[in-house]
Amino acid sequence: MLDLWGNILTVFNSLTNSAGMLLIFESFFRRTTRGFRYGSALLAWYLAGLCLLFGSWDGGKELLRAVGICLLNAVLMRLLYRARWDRAFFVAVTAYVLCSAPNYWTDWVVMQLLGLSREELVWNIPLYSVVFIGKSLASLLLGWLIWRLHKPLPATDAPPRVWVPLATIFPMLTLVALYGTYAQDPRQWQGTLLVLEIVDVAALLLFDRLERSAMDREALVAAHERARVQDENLQALSQAYGAQRKLTHDFRACLTTLSGLLEQGEVAQAQRYLEELKVRQTERILLVNTHNAAIDAILNQKGYAAGKRGVDLRFRVNDLSALRLNAVDVTLVLGNLLDNAMEACAGLPERDRWAEAEILYHAQGNPPSLSLSVVNPSRPVTVTDGRVATTKPDPLLHGFGLQNVREILERYQAEFTCFYENGRFVFSVDWPDRDDAGPEAGTLRSRHGFLRS
Repeated sequence: MLDLWGNILTVFNSLTNSAGMLLIFESFFRRTTRGFRYGSALLAWYLAGLCLLFGSWDGGKELLRAVGICLLNAVLMRLLYRARWDRAFFVAVTAYVLCSAPNYWTDWVVMQLLGLSREELVWNIPLYSVVFIGKSLASLLLGWLIWRLHKPLPATDAPPRVWVPLATIFPMLTLVALYGTYAQDPRQWQGTLLVLEIVDVAALLLFDRLERSAMDREALVAAHERARVQDENLQALSQAYGAQRKLTHDFRACLTTLSGLLEQGEVAQAQRYLEELKVRQTERILLVNTHNAAIDAILNQKGYAAGKRGVDLRFRVNDLSALRLNAVDVTLVLGNLLDNAMEACAGLPERDRWAEAEILYHAQGNPPSLSLSVVNPSRPVTVTDGRVATTKPDPLLHGFGLQNVREILERYQAEFTCFYENGRFVFSVDWPDRDDAGPEAGTLRSRHGFLRS
């Protein structure tokens, strides 16, 4: 009967510890799996932990059980959460030790208050049952407090801001202290382990604060970039409107002149006059007309800018009047892609200074979609992990352009292809036409690497 009661208390302790650790996982990472798959994975994780708990770990092998549980935690986080391996390992060790700490310190406090030895406490079944339940609930309370006080960072595919080896030092030191509690006198090592655990929690919070600060800086850069694109759009529209007014005024004068020549029967002179007008009309008022004012503005503005930089920017478009996508998002993506294309061409021979942009709307799709493609010559680059490091003097500002493009496409669950081949950069995206895309709408799906020029 006593063994049965002990097993019941052990299972209760494992449940509360597992719940506490799970709350800690939820406070540091965003879940990627829900429903039946999530529940099945949790059940498998808990049962595997029970097997480790009730296994035979005599002869100083308790450390292997602890390491096994930490590895189970790390695997669970990698499967069910958006977690890098270094942070998953760090949180796995921290959560295990933090939720295990009340097991020792609750017993120690009770023994000091009541003047009992450990044997006397353990064999006082009613008292120890209350103490055991109390320390089990304390583990759950610790996890709940961290879950209430700390929220996970927004999901991002950006590289880590904290040096990865630094994030692995803390859990390794904790495992060393954990080894001391099993292999040597636990009373000498539990204090060290407690201090290290406090340091681990502080380090995790500090690392998250650094990550969040970097995200805030990038968000500020994104806001400035959006403001710049909107300002360029307004300038392009203003220039086009002014040029259109001038052309309308000149057109009336030209019609009057032509009418007079024809009325006088001067057909040959009227033909020469038309030829002269064609020669003098060296600049088109609208390079592109998609029937979408915002996209027309950015494409024409970039077209004029490309002409001034000696880049032949070619467009292939269709009617975009039915497009529902957020105008700022679309123009921001187009603006950054065309800027990158022009910059890549700037240092090339004159015959290679060209870029082709294709913007087509497919209304028959389910859902309808916007197809974007930008192709331009470029010097060779090497893509590493889907990224090309910027060579510009201000990497935060300039490197953020395509990162911002990536984050915008992620919100819309857009599929893209980006690669370097035969001396050319090729970027294309299939963008579902939706006007409601939130920050957690989905995960970017890449068929190739993502390029940063």
